[in-house]
Amino acid sequence: MSAAGGRGSRTGGRAAGAVALGVGAAGAAVWVLQHRAVSRAQVTNGQVAAEGLSLPAGLVHHFVDVPDGGRVHAIERGDGRPLVLLHGLMLSSALWVHQLRDLAARHRVITVDLSGHGQSLLGTDRLGDGAPGAFALTRLAADVWAVLEALDVRDALLVGHSMGGMTALRLALDVPPAVLATRVSGLALVSTTAGPFIGSRRFAGVGRLGGAALSRAVLAADRGGVHALPSRDLRWWVSRLGFGADAPPAQVHFVEGMHTGNSSRVFAELMPSLATWDVSDRLGEIDLPALVIVGTHDRALPPRHSRRLAAGLARAELVELPRCGHQPMLERRNEFNRLLDEFSAKLG
Repeated sequence: MSAAGGRGSRTGGRAAGAVALGVGAAGAAVWVLQHRAVSRAQVTNGQVAAEGLSLPAGLVHHFVDVPDGGRVHAIERGDGRPLVLLHGLMLSSALWVHQLRDLAARHRVITVDLSGHGQSLLGTDRLGDGAPGAFALTRLAADVWAVLEALDVRDALLVGHSMGGMTALRLALDVPPAVLATRVSGLALVSTTAGPFIGSRRFAGVGRLGGAALSRAVLAADRGGVHALPSRDLRWWVSRLGFGADAPPAQVHFVEGMHTGNSSRVFAELMPSLATWDVSDRLGEIDLPALVIVGTHDRALPPRHSRRLAAGLARAELVELPRCGHQPMLERRNEFNRLLDEFSAKLG
């Protein structure tokens, strides 16, 4: 190597090192800033309670044995037309804390811990959808129907949020219309989708393979004792992304607590079913009045999903809430409750 070549090599090495140091410093600065943001946003349990995010008194707890050998937990409060509320992935019936408190004077409010979530226990004889050993939206829908039968729910408005909305759609398609009408009078579909997530059936294979791969990775990590979201900062940011710009930290903390209270195995086992979810070509079969609600700032399932869902249903109305994220039952408590009240009244 020539002297000139050696000097050039050393100069290039120093430049690369300087770039690396600069990138590292920038990365460290970003980490410090985001960590400070998370630290500032941390709240106490007292602040959560002050936001009204604690379950009210007078709750009736039900535990319903379901055909797969599992047990589903449901909470009930109030009298009137039943509102049956289904939460999203890695959440629980506590998500509906405001509705249990605010709507029980006019409604029989029933919130359900979907299978594997909250206090509901998975069975062993599972209904899958081509993913061996996994359970699926089919199972969730069957379990919800078992709860409706066990509690003799009639004339209900079935309200589903995110995965809970998919479960409500699955139930409406799996139960014969004449039988469904004996217990359910309408649907409220919140921050959800009929699929596909990617937007085109051409990518269905990608979703199938990706969902299965993610499921295997999370299960492997779980067996190795590694949590799906090990960092407190990462857990907080995942929860924060589910909200619009105006959400107070107490709401984020509340949802984060539900996320960490559920097993990562539930996420892993549901992922193959969620990744291939698509009933968009069957929406016309659902002959129930439907209210579709979405926040304009929903990053988890952007408004295009709800617009497509409302357009595909035979009897749907769409409401978009400005600046609201994925959790309108928390972010827009009063407006959300009013929408459910008014739609329920329209059902007669």
